[in-house]
Amino acid sequence: MLLLYAIAAGLLIGRLLGGRVRNLEGVHFVWWQLALAGLLVQLVLFAGPVAERVGPEGPAIYVASTLAVLAALLRNLRLTGLPILAVGAILNLIPVLANGGAMPSSPEAWLSLTGVAALPVSHFTNAVLIGPDTLFPFLGDVFVFPRPLPMANVFSIGDAIIAVGAVVFLATAMRREPRSLAPIVHGTPRTAHR
Repeated sequence: MLLLYAIAAGLLIGRLLGGRVRNLEGVHFVWWQLALAGLLVQLVLFAGPVAERVGPEGPAIYVASTLAVLAALLRNLRLTGLPILAVGAILNLIPVLANGGAMPSSPEAWLSLTGVAALPVSHFTNAVLIGPDTLFPFLGDVFVFPRPLPMANVFSIGDAIIAVGAVVFLATAMRREPRSLAPIVHGTPRTAHR
């Protein structure tokens, strides 16, 4: 949920710096369909009816969808802010891959947030509580986005870096003027006459 705050902040900063939301239309994001598919798979995967029935295939589906989004990000590294975002995504993927497809999550962080040192869901989730055998626990969800802020949750250093990348990307893209295209006449650009 930190990403939603980052999107709002990026749009606000971009506007304060004189940018326009309309300029985002001119961003050429290659493989956007792959990124969108990966995100949609995750939306469905964590939805109640699916999350209750997904079973042992859940972690593999989650990792595959995350890799799809990461591949699209890596394909677009030329866009300002996306290298930062990709670093955050990789920092999140490392502990997920090392821990069987689940993000390590701090019991202390959950205790601070909810008053209970346990995950707040009983169905499939992409999280697992940090224990003595957890690999890369420091890259897990160990920070708390506190209440009473809306969408309070736990988050990782990777999530924070993703948020910074999103702000940089949006604010920068909003300030870029869309490329002006020469008028098209019969399929070829029309040039100005002197």
